[in-house]
Amino acid sequence: MKLSTLLSAIVLTGSILVSVTANAKGHSEQRGDFLLSKRAVAALDLTVDQQAQIKSIITELKADKKDKKVERKENREAFRALVEADSFDEDKAKSLMSDIKAERSELIMAHLKSRHQIWQLLTVEQREKLTEMREKRKNKQRRHRD
Repeated sequence: MKLSTLLSAIVLTGSILVSVTANAKGHSEQRGDFLLSKRAVAALDLTVDQQAQIKSIITELKADKKDKKVERKENREAFRALVEADSFDEDKAKSLMSDIKAERSELIMAHLKSRHQIWQLLTVEQREKLTEMREKRKNKQRRHRD
């Protein structure tokens, strides 16, 4: 009886690890690494040079996000201190909120610039194929929602 319970636990743990690993791969492709996936490289017929340039752009964007992460942590701590203070300082809260808006705007701008740079690396045929792939994905998502 105990052996069957142990075997069940091992099988369950194994299946959980497999599903987590599969999900982790899917999420990395959603973060922008999709263009570097084997599927996208093959579908778009990306050259080695294009792949290297795309990787460089994505790496730079990730580094920028990592730098901003420290600022976000500092803002969270400042908000926590504001909430835990004896009196509420509305001016300080507004100042922190405007800082956060500026940081988000910078991140969005960096993301848009990197997408533009990648788009410029692609040939006309690759752009058309990528647009077609995006449309297929949108349609697939719509069908699942309905």
